[in-house]
Formats: sequence, structure tokens, C-alpha cells
Amino acid sequence: MMQPPKPHWALSRPLEQLAVELTVYCNLQCKMCSVWELREHGVPFDLAKQLLSDAYALGARTFIPCGAESFMRKDFLDVVEHAHGLGYTTQEVVTNGTMITDAHLERLSKTPSVQLHVSIDGPQPVQDELRGEGVYDKAVHTVRSARARGIRVGLSGVIMRETLETLTHLVDLAVELGVKEVSYQPFQTEISGPDKDIPRFSLLRKYRESQRAELERRLDEVRAYATSRNVRIYTESLFPAIPGYLIEGERPIPAGGCYLPSKFLLVDWRGDVFPCFFMRNDKMGNVYKDRIGDVWHSPIQKQLNILGLTARCPGCLAACSDVETADRALGSTATPFVTAKTTDADAVLV
Repeated sequence: MMQPPKPHWALSRPLEQLAVELTVYCNLQCKMCSVWELREHGVPFDLAKQLLSDAYALGARTFIPCGAESFMRKDFLDVVEHAHGLGYTTQEVVTNGTMITDAHLERLSKTPSVQLHVSIDGPQPVQDELRGEGVYDKAVHTVRSARARGIRVGLSGVIMRETLETLTHLVDLAVELGVKEVSYQPFQTEISGPDKDIPRFSLLRKYRESQRAELERRLDEVRAYATSRNVRIYTESLFPAIPGYLIEGERPIPAGGCYLPSKFLLVDWRGDVFPCFFMRNDKMGNVYKDRIGDVWHSPIQKQLNILGLTARCPGCLAACSDVETADRALGSTATPFVTAKTTDADAVLV
């Protein structure tokens, strides 16, 4: 008698990562970003603590406070310290690095689960033109001060029209500051917003085939240069998909499917829950009325998980994408990415 296929293991794995948009306030008004225009704080402190406790009970050990500039929220470090006290082993904090004081750094030095990811898109003239006068120097000073206190730090840059000529600067700066890891992600039109000067930053359908080859050459140059300087690029496995994403608007998914919805939950500033940063049309619940445990074990979570595993999610390309699966795919196949498509592969999953 023929046995039914076993359910995919990723349909019953524990939660690993919780991301919460604690604030969408920002002290900067970056020219390629519109998130700062929202000007709202997320869930209150007591609810944030409850979310962290519930997610920890489900297996989560990584907390990702996100939104805009986390240090705009006065109780931000209270949340971080609470997560560390619960037992979270990793807290990934993206920051522009301009608001972090010595008092903040002193507290962060006592929470070794934290890693700061400081946004630096290029040399001082490029950074300050995009993000504001004096931002580069303040960000570099923060990295130096954090490193001096033993706080883990990475550098993060955006690949866009204005940064193409200076991509290797991030590697040189990392070496200068004693930072071992950098991250590059392509310009996101979703973050920019329709009212921004998108053609100024985007390569979408602006490049000819010869210019695509030039972009590929530049990416290969960055990879080789980082290797030669002993700097790890966290998003290196995403590089093969960047030209298609930036120039043709392709929405890549790791070959074999995306596993992020099988281990991740996002709570946005409204309290709405989603399976990742880019599946924002698929609300799973709201934490003001639903407990995280109920959302995680809900039928809609399973359905959205299946969409990812069968490469039927919208596709994306960012540092918050399923980099772990992309790493494996890059090492095992000549085609590490596919574009979003429809399949009937869920027959073996459910």
C-alpha cells in the first residue's frame, strides 16, 4: 500500500526569530527613504515584554527590533535589556549610529546578545548627501566607540546608482575600524516610496546589457576585494540576483523555496503580524487581540509557510531575506535563485 508523503519538516519547526517595529520615527530624513515620514511608535513596553516572553516560549532566540531609528524610542534599551534577560542570544539592531550616546554604549556593553548594524552607504560626501550633513562622521565615531567597549558591530550599505562607484569603501572602512562583517543590499523601491526621486537611485530598466555586465563586474570586484581584506560579506550569496533585481525588477527566491516564514514573525508598528518583511499583504493577526502563540500555530501561518517553501511568495532581496537558504543554494546549484512563480509542489507539503 502506498504511503502518503510525510509533511515537510519546516511546517512544524519552532519559531526562531521575532522582529518588532518598535518605532517608525527617525531623526534623519534620508533622501532615498520614506519610512521616517510615518512618525509613529509601535507597541507599548508592557506588550513588547509579553511578545518577547511568548516568542521565547515558542523557541525564538533572535530578536530584531526594527522600523526606523530604534534609539528614537526612550525605552528602547529597556526592551533590549529585557530580551537579553529572558535569554535571547542574538539581537540585531540596525541604526544610523547618530543618536547613540556614551550612556547607551555603556548599557549595550552589558548586553552581549546585541550586534549593531550601522548604515554607511559610501564615503563622507556620498553618505552626507544621502543622509544629512555630519552623518558619516557621527556614524564612524559610534562604531569606534562601540568597538572600544567590545560591542559587536557590522556595517551595512545600500547598492544604488549613487553608490556604485564607491562600493569598496565599506570594506576599507571595516578594515580601518576593525569590523569583520559588512552587508550590502540593493535599493528598495518599497522603502523609498512613490513620492521620492526614484530614478535618481534606481537602476530599473535604465541600464543597457553592457551596463548590466558592468554591474556584475563591480559586484565581483567587491566580493574579491572583501576576501582579499579578510572581511566577510553577510549578503554575498545574494549577489548573483542583484543585477536582475535592480535592472529588470525580478523578485528572486532561493532555489528550493524560502524558509523564512517557517521560522520568523514580524510585528509591525500597528501590531499587525506578518510572516516576513515583504509579505505585507498577508496579515496573520494583531497582537492587541491575538497572542503570538495562537498566530504561530494558526492555519494561515501554515498556508503562508507553504507559499514560501514552494517559491510562491512575492520574492525579495535584502539583508532580511532568507540569506541562510541562499547560502546553501549558492553552494549546491548553478541556479541559486528562481523568480516568483506558481507550482503545485504543496501536494508534498500538506
